[in-house]
Amino acid sequence: MAALERAVERVRAEPGDEHRPFAKPPPWGPPELSPREAFLAPQEVVPFAAAEGRIAAESLAAYPPGVPNVLPGERLTRPTLDYISDSVAHGGIVRGASDRSLRTIRAVSE
Repeated sequence: MAALERAVERVRAEPGDEHRPFAKPPPWGPPELSPREAFLAPQEVVPFAAAEGRIAAESLAAYPPGVPNVLPGERLTRPTLDYISDSVAHGGIVRGASDRSLRTIRAVSE
């Protein structure tokens, strides 16, 4: 057990290594449709970077921690999109996304 503790301390002691906690997820966007209505509504694929203000047609959950950040029917906000992008940029994945690369997202046709 002592050897394991020493190894953990050596890993933590790397120069320039900053241990910062995960950012807190932003609040959910305003609901515009029920999840069922949004999931079954006519949809289109839009660029992820241009999805702000659109109504999501799919759920998105940045992992870690894996808690849903977007539900179908929710109006997408810039803080939520930025949070998801940042999670992916730091090695996370997104569950629920049709396009796991996050270049696009499914939105309700308005």
